[in-house]
Amino acid sequence: MKENRNCKIVQDLLPNYIEKLTTEETNQFIEEHLKECDECKTVLENMQKDIQLNAEKQDKREVKYMKKYSNKMKVLKYILLALIIIYIAVVLRRTFIMFSLSEKAKENKSYDNYYAKLYSYHGDSLTITESYNKDGNHLTTMTRITVDGNQRLKLTFYNKDNEQIALAESEEGKYILNTETTAGWNVSPVTYVGDGFLINMQLAFITGIDSDYCNGKECYVIKGSSYERYIDKETGLAIRNIDKNPGQNDRSVDYEYTFNTVEDTDIVKPDTTGYEVVEE
Repeated sequence: MKENRNCKIVQDLLPNYIEKLTTEETNQFIEEHLKECDECKTVLENMQKDIQLNAEKQDKREVKYMKKYSNKMKVLKYILLALIIIYIAVVLRRTFIMFSLSEKAKENKSYDNYYAKLYSYHGDSLTITESYNKDGNHLTTMTRITVDGNQRLKLTFYNKDNEQIALAESEEGKYILNTETTAGWNVSPVTYVGDGFLINMQLAFITGIDSDYCNGKECYVIKGSSYERYIDKETGLAIRNIDKNPGQNDRSVDYEYTFNTVEDTDIVKPDTTGYEVVEE
């Protein structure tokens, strides 16, 4: 009876004994009992076999899991590498496009004979700017009108053979302005790409580029978070620029250029009869 009771005690202790969680005194008691009890010894061996089998199964599951995990990581690495390569290719494509446009724009901006016309829209007003430029001389007019066609303001800037005239015409009157303090003058060809490969590469990281048509011309559209810029593929010069202002009216400008068409007779001295001199 006592032996049977000891068997139950030993068998209850065997799991902890196998895991080496029992004390030395308990270990001595179990081991002495095992020397005399084949039944408990058999139970111990079966427990050890079960634990070994479970450990092998667990090892296999872990190996299998690690293989799956490793395969998934390899796939993710390849996907990430592919995305990086694609992104670099996209950035390089944008860079080469903008650099090519900047080189074309540089060539066209070097001309000293050109006519420029700009249409600037903002809210309910339109400003039309015309500028004749030849050999450092120019005649520029800026006319601001409302949507209904009423003229609000007209500015004229004249520079020829070192003679400068600035005029303003509005509903209040006609005025001759001080040429030293009045800004406006000639209108240079505009491009919205950087000058140089590295600058354009920096822009390529923060902008997108699409192909489109604008004002009948094939162009690239450079898109930022707050603007869209349409650049003529042939000249590298701006065709349209749209500045987006959240909560406000967008501001847009359309550009037109012709080169080597301006004659001396296009830059005519404006008639100042009836204009009042503004004293400053």
